[in-house]
Amino acid sequence: MSPVPAKGSRQRIFLAGKGGVGKTTLATAVAVGQAHAGRKTLLLTTDPAAHTGLVLGTAVGEDPVAVPGVPRLDVARIDPAEATARYQADILRDAETRYAPETVARLREELNSPCTEEVAVFRRFLWALLTEAYETVVFDTAPTGHTVRLLSLPLSYQQQLQAKAAGMEESRAVDDAEAATMAQALAVLRDPHQTIWAWVVYPEATPIREAQRGAAEMDALGVPPGWVFVNQVLPEAACVHPLFRQRYVMQQGYLDGLSDQFPGAVQMPVPLLATDVVGLAAVDELLAAMPPGVAMGAH
Repeated sequence: MSPVPAKGSRQRIFLAGKGGVGKTTLATAVAVGQAHAGRKTLLLTTDPAAHTGLVLGTAVGEDPVAVPGVPRLDVARIDPAEATARYQADILRDAETRYAPETVARLREELNSPCTEEVAVFRRFLWALLTEAYETVVFDTAPTGHTVRLLSLPLSYQQQLQAKAAGMEESRAVDDAEAATMAQALAVLRDPHQTIWAWVVYPEATPIREAQRGAAEMDALGVPPGWVFVNQVLPEAACVHPLFRQRYVMQQGYLDGLSDQFPGAVQMPVPLLATDVVGLAAVDELLAAMPPGVAMGAH
């Protein structure tokens, strides 16, 4: 693996996979490692069920806040309800200064459509992907299907852009700018020097199969897997009881097959720890147990 990215270079690290496989915990460790390496880092969760605040011992909201005890690390989450309210307010505030009341009324009605939340969350995601305020952004994503949908650049986004003020010159200019932003986002996602896509699995059939499906869908978008974190691997020395020995053998079998299931990805085994990962001391313990260079974003 190569050294930590050069100071000032941008890097985006995504952790994705089935719900409950440890994405939040591993994403937190990766983000802390990036900050320890001297990079201004944002840990952003797109999963409403994430427990980032519990792991870090700090409140997490829509706006980035500094993590106490970890210089250069901020944390935030995308709250769909708050993101939607902000998006609606911003669009209407701008529209009221530009368009006739009937156009604003039509837009207000359009913004009550079911796709508005999806658009608002997507815009927030675009900001995090493209911001220059951070050298590294670590994304703790929602379970696989939701993540793939978010990153598929949904058609509803394009449709709602056109609904802002259909037929007006200003609207066409906005649409062109938004299209350029989405093109830039795709370029970042597809550039392995800027983006690492990491799938998180347990060494078990179900999470591996779900990650495989997600990886295939992302690969079709031009985003191949970069890493595969294999979480909670049993250490051989601890497996003296027949039950755990059998599970150890099972896990090793799955580990042996990952190279074929995720071609080109770097396998990152993470051992099962004796305690919960809650608090910065536990995060540092997990960080120390992870493969060298992983937490610092080395390729």
